[in-house]
Amino acid sequence: MLIIPAIDLYNGKVVRFVKGDPSRSTIYSDNPLSVARKWQNEGAEVLHIVDLSAALGESDNADIIEHIIREIDIDVEVGGGIRDIDRAVKLVSLGAERIVVGTKSLDDNFIKSLTANVSIEKIAVGVDVKEGVVATKGWKEKTSLEPLIFIENIISKGIKWIIYTDISRDGTLQGVNLEALAQLSQFKGVNFIASGGISSLDDLKNLKKKLPFVWGCICGKALYDDKFKLKEAIAVLKG
Repeated sequence: MLIIPAIDLYNGKVVRFVKGDPSRSTIYSDNPLSVARKWQNEGAEVLHIVDLSAALGESDNADIIEHIIREIDIDVEVGGGIRDIDRAVKLVSLGAERIVVGTKSLDDNFIKSLTANVSIEKIAVGVDVKEGVVATKGWKEKTSLEPLIFIENIISKGIKWIIYTDISRDGTLQGVNLEALAQLSQFKGVNFIASGGISSLDDLKNLKKKLPFVWGCICGKALYDDKFKLKEAIAVLKG
């Protein structure tokens, strides 16, 4: 299992929201590239970059993301506001290892066009869960979609990478929702990445022990608030 540092971008800065709420944000850096280099130097194999500005429909951080992809030497997955094929294709052409789309993946025409232009291995779908249902538009709006039904649908379309985020725990340091994640074990042939709530090395130990099918876990606030070091986390998950 890999630990994947998160770099959330909002108005050009590295931030963390609490439960996806921009009014409850902390700014950690105004130099995103230096943050990306820090995680690379400390041993990260993959970075998870989210353009929160684009996700919320408030311009974007495209230039910053493109600069990071060009300048660092590890894999980068990019999400946030990727709602058109041209943007997805451009990110992959620049070197993004994966692009992350959300409920737009339910649009048959969109997903057919996306998979026609981007390798299926380069596409991840973000399943963002709020109060038991899937949320959209930067987590602002809830749908009536049940997460497991949503996952079943996108797997039927050939998707092999899924990022499952518990919004109620994201940025809270309240621990991982192991019960919800355990339900994902019924789906085979999919690489799951867990996100939301990681607060300690014990959380990582529990993830590794109880959910061995999970490919990786995204961590933000715990790393930025120095709850543990990235090297410590890597040792726990690799050991």
